[in-house]
Amino acid sequence: MNWLLLILAYFVMECIINLVFHFVSRKLKSDENRKLSVFKGVLERIFVISGLMLGYPHVIIAFGALIIGTRFQGTSRISNDYFLIGNFISLLAALLFSQLAAILLN
Repeated sequence: MNWLLLILAYFVMECIINLVFHFVSRKLKSDENRKLSVFKGVLERIFVISGLMLGYPHVIIAFGALIIGTRFQGTSRISNDYFLIGNFISLLAALLFSQLAAILLN
């Protein structure tokens, strides 16, 4: 039963995050590759959540290194703000979900 609650909580979290992402992207007028950005966000959270749940907090460092490595190109301020807000939301959601998972699975 706890696994079912955990899966349900994950889907609720994804819905909330994607709703926030939708409003942030509309506010910053960034319509380019919205579907790809949503997919990348889901992958980010799965990566960080999996690492944290398996007891590897180092995934946060690897996540940060990957983010920095992908941002060496010169882009506009709106794109950088959009990128930064999205990654902070993903990381915060992953941390909160991994804590919820620890509580539900114990």
